Amino acid sequence: MHQRFTLRVLISGFIVVCCALASWTKFHTYGFPFSVTVLDAKTAVIQPTPGFALPRDIQAGDHIDLSALDRLDRAALTNFNLQINLPPGLIYHIIIERNGQNISVPIASVDLGVSQRVKIAYWAISIFYWLMGLLALLSLWRGRDRASQFMTWWLTFFILGFAISGMALEGVAGLSVQVSAVVSYTLARIAFYLMIETLVGKILTARMLRLVCASFVLVLAAGLIVMVGGPVAYVLHGWAGLVQPEYGVIFTAGYLIPAVLLLLSYNHAAPAQQPQIRWLLLSTATLLVGIFVSNTFIFNIATNAVVQSLLFVLCISGFAYTVLRLKVVDVSVVIDRTLVYGGIIALVVGVLAAVNVVAQHAALGTNASLLLQIIVPLSLGIVLSRIRVYAERIVDQLFFRKKYLAEKALRRFARHCTRYERTGRLFGEATTEIRRHLGARGIAIYERKGEGYVRVRQEGEVAYPEQMEIDDVAFVAVRADQKDIDLSELTSALGTDGYVFPMTAFGELQGALVCANRPGEYYAADERKLLAYVAHQMGVALYALRMQAKAKLVDALASGLIPVPDDIQAKARELTSLAMKG
Repeated sequence: MHQRFTLRVLISGFIVVCCALASWTKFHTYGFPFSVTVLDAKTAVIQPTPGFALPRDIQAGDHIDLSALDRLDRAALTNFNLQINLPPGLIYHIIIERNGQNISVPIASVDLGVSQRVKIAYWAISIFYWLMGLLALLSLWRGRDRASQFMTWWLTFFILGFAISGMALEGVAGLSVQVSAVVSYTLARIAFYLMIETLVGKILTARMLRLVCASFVLVLAAGLIVMVGGPVAYVLHGWAGLVQPEYGVIFTAGYLIPAVLLLLSYNHAAPAQQPQIRWLLLSTATLLVGIFVSNTFIFNIATNAVVQSLLFVLCISGFAYTVLRLKVVDVSVVIDRTLVYGGIIALVVGVLAAVNVVAQHAALGTNASLLLQIIVPLSLGIVLSRIRVYAERIVDQLFFRKKYLAEKALRRFARHCTRYERTGRLFGEATTEIRRHLGARGIAIYERKGEGYVRVRQEGEVAYPEQMEIDDVAFVAVRADQKDIDLSELTSALGTDGYVFPMTAFGELQGALVCANRPGEYYAADERKLLAYVAHQMGVALYALRMQAKAKLVDALASGLIPVPDDIQAKARELTSLAMKG
């Protein structure tokens, strides 16, 4: 456990460093003040970039003889594909074809952030980096399944690629860095595909999955050849055949295959999973367009930066919504109530401070007594604390209405548990209420009978065993800890999905409530706390019904309704007398 914690801390630090490096380099990006589009394997054309003046001796539409450049200058011009960051202030010589002659024109790298449009794009892309980092940290620390692990690696490699590609190096070193960035982006594509396959793989047939996986491998291999082999062949030999804009589509297709996988699984998915797949598909489509714009470089530098940055922000926002709202990882309680309540407390404290300042300087003045100066802020604090309580209640009912109503209904049921006269009706209402308000995929109730536990109620699509051993690890755990147990951490006959909540009374385990997780999501901490309360009240009710049954048996023995020896009847009468005196 300690090693896993240390590894997570190291990965977290790595993610933060990559986000900081990517953001810093984005605001310190240098390159040529014009765009370059490759026409064929030997020729490129210069296009003006809005916000930048063309250098002297350069005209829009000038053709560049790529084969005539030396390697250093060719490496500097790979920004039309890989968008590299050049060292500031260096001079490069561009060979221009004009009037049948080759002219060498010196070009200095300039700060690309001076353009207002580019600067806005850089702010947006920086926000995108930190959103990715935050989502990666959430999935790293709060992830509960393989899908969230693959999400962590996808985002980490994605951020690493941006951080690497922003390094300001030239020549072979710069080309090596860019190739490393492509490798990082490739690993990100692999992790992304595995994340999507983990989420929807069970929906499709094994044959369909093999076909999709084979397509992904072929597309990824073709993309690597283009994105690595193309720039290397261009820099070393002056052949730009694979760095033309249209070839960038091949590397982009690495995200197209997971999108196809989502599309194929949507119609076969359960209704509860379809909203999650819709949002994943929408976010993936936005990412696909953003990657396409980045890889093909179909616009000039400024427009390209603006479009791809906005698309990336929309994409990661969609994935964040899918994670937080549809609970790919269990973080909803952190984002929902804690954040809102924290904002309310901050607002109340701010209002208190402001009103206190106004009261002291405007109303009390400088001659007020010390007692009055203490009483006024204290009174304001008491009043505003009550306002905070009312505000939290209003927020609960307005912003978390569904959760508020569910909690209200289940707490009401828990209060009424001890008033049921029949266990069958008690258990039936319990499973119905929990399924209705929390959407559990499966529910089972076990009661302690003899040397084991018997399933007395079951609802939903999950099949649970009819009999459970007395020392099944799940029941041993709830007897020992007296709290809810996560089945994913145990090897129990109940399976690995969901939680076991003890039905206790006076320190003894009367039975257990088993709840499977909702499709594709885990119960938040406040929901588990609520289910634990309901299970405890059910345990108290079950204990009371057992005591009532025993009391009725003793009354029947004492009154002679059940023929028994005289000494047993006398003992029953004695117990009945003691109960009446008590």
